[in-house]
Amino acid sequence: MATSAASVLDDQATHSFAKDQLKAIVERIERLEEEKKTISDDIKDVYGEAKGNGF
Repeated sequence: MATSAASVLDDQATHSFAKDQLKAIVERIERLEEEKKTISDDIKDVYGEAKGNGF
């Protein structure tokens, strides 16, 4: 019985770790996507500036 209880606790700890790790990965991707959009918008602004200056 003690072995199966330890096994259940191990499974729960592994599940919790995997869940936290996946959440961290998704949050990193979301931040990077936001940064990518900001950079893309900045690039468009620079192109607009260049066009406005006759280039």
